[in-house]
Formats: sequence, structure tokens, C-alpha cells
Amino acid sequence: METSLNQAKNTIAGGNLFFSDSLKQLVSDLPARSQEIILSRYGVYGSRTMTLEEIGKKHHITRERVRQVIREVLKKVREKKDRPIFLQIQEKAALALRSNGGIMEEKQLISVLGKSNANEGAAVRFFLECMDNISGIEIKDELKFSYVLKDFDIEQWKTVKNTIIEVLKMQKRPLLFDVLLEQFNKVKKDQNLSKETLIHYLEVSEEIKQNAFGKWGIAKSREVSPKGTREKAYLVMKESGKPLHFRDITKKIDQYHLNKKKTHPQTVHNELIKDKNFVLVGRGIYALVEWGYKKGTVKDVIEEILKRSTKPLNKKDVLSRVLAVRRVKESTVIINLNNYFSKSKNGIYSVKK
Repeated sequence: METSLNQAKNTIAGGNLFFSDSLKQLVSDLPARSQEIILSRYGVYGSRTMTLEEIGKKHHITRERVRQVIREVLKKVREKKDRPIFLQIQEKAALALRSNGGIMEEKQLISVLGKSNANEGAAVRFFLECMDNISGIEIKDELKFSYVLKDFDIEQWKTVKNTIIEVLKMQKRPLLFDVLLEQFNKVKKDQNLSKETLIHYLEVSEEIKQNAFGKWGIAKSREVSPKGTREKAYLVMKESGKPLHFRDITKKIDQYHLNKKKTHPQTVHNELIKDKNFVLVGRGIYALVEWGYKKGTVKDVIEEILKRSTKPLNKKDVLSRVLAVRRVKESTVIINLNNYFSKSKNGIYSVKK
């Protein structure tokens, strides 16, 4: 037994071929057809996984018979769960999960264990279906298909996830992880989660997602999953916090991979012109209405400033207020002041009556 255990440990230390070689070893006493079917179905030692229909045609059997063979192989391998090589595989998978808060999305776990090797990943997927201490779980629209340790508290995960959603809704914006953690701790003082555990909890959620700028938010929100050009432009501008030229917006959309295809500046320009959430504040420069910018010509802006002011305004006052909401030359403001507004002897401007 000790010799077998040492062999198993050496196999693990051997690196990239551990899972696939172990699978081949554990099914080596089964009929040749059963071995070929299981390896083909999971894509081990092959370029891709084969469908039940493809395997059935190859071996001249029905899809249902293929399913039966796969079930039989899984059962046979589970019966070997006390073998050192199987125990080592199981412990390696459990260790990966423990290091990630007890839960990991399927793709992530397979990638970690298989070291991003497609052949190894295929064998990992097979073994995960044979383990007693690890199980797969998925909750529609709530939890991605993930693997958890047997003693994982799914209710605690739900509580944490729902609290994070509450925090994000209260903040009304995506948050960097450290800020999110701080806000979570204020709301849930009785929870004692490490930074690492919380981030692993977030990674498996269907409702919470990290955006292109590394901030966590509600997955379906436009600031996390923007759908059209307008929403992508909005996200870019929201992150910049200042007015941008439509060409700069286009560059940032591509820079942060918000579009699969290259973005065209004119498309962005056309979409922004139509949207009431954006304001043209200069030549090709746009700002967000929510920042206090309003549509209209420079003349319109000056008129509103003068009407709303609670005190008399001179040229310097008007200039500073207009330039705070419009990216135009000072001379443009002065020309509009002189052409459309009244000026008193002491330099105070007012709307012409």
C-alpha cells in the first residue's frame, strides 16, 4: 500500500499528464470499447468531446446504449475510490476548493486542476463526477454551475450574495473590491469572511459581475454589461468622470474590449447625438446630463445662467459659469454676450427685454 501511495504522489509531482494518465490507468481493466467510449465522450486524448450520436455511429450502437456504458464506467471507477491514486486526485481537487472558499465555477476549477491543458481538463471533468466529497451545483439565474465541498454552506453563500446585492443597490454604482468589502462589513458586522473568500463567492454569482474597469456591480446593469454603443459610451464616460471627444470615447470602447469588432467613431457620434443622456458641449465633445450639463447653444446656456443667478454677473462670472458646462473658446462666449445680452454701465449683464 505504501509503495502504491508513493507512486501516486510521484505521479502527481510528475505534472501535466497526471489526471489523464490516472484515468487511463483506472479504466485499463475495462473492455476496450468501454475505455474508448469514455475517453471519446470526455475528450481525453482527443481534439474534442464527441456527442452520444457520434460515438453511437462509430460503434454501431444506440445513444441510450452509449449512456449505459458511460454510467457503467463511472460506477466502476467510483468503486475504486479507496485506491491511492484516486484518493490523491480527490484530495487535490478538495485542496483547490478549500483554497477558494469551498466553491469554484466549473471552468475555473477544471482550468486550475488541469493547468489549462485541454487533455488534462477533460480528465478532471470525468473525475469530478466520481467524487463523494465534491458535488456540482447550479441555481438558475443565481449561481453558475460550480463545484462545492460536501460541507459547503450554500445558505451562507446566498446570504452573502444577497447582502452584496443590497449594498450595490444602495450605492447605485459598481464598486472596486476593497470599497465593496468595506461597505459589506458595515452592513454585515456578524459575518467574518476573508477577502479571498468573499471574492470567490462573487466569482460564482450570476447576479454580480466585474466590469471592464475592474469594478463589481449588478450583472445586468448598463455599467457592468453594456449592450449597445450608447451604453458602452455611457460606461466609458462615467469612468472618465469628464467630457470626452467622441473619437476618444471610441478608442476607450476598443481599449477595454467592450466591442467584439472595431468601433467606428462616426457610429459613436451618431448614437450620442440621438441620446438625451448626452450633451454636446464642444466640437465633438460630449458630457453626461447627470453631471449638470444641459442641451442648447452657448446663447441658451448664458440666458439660463443669467436667469437663475441670485446675484449680478459680470463678464468674468459669466465666462467661468459657461466654461464649466461647455468646452468652447472664451471668445465664443464673449461674442454671444455682446450680440444677445444687455450690459449695464458697471459691466453687469442681463437678458434683453
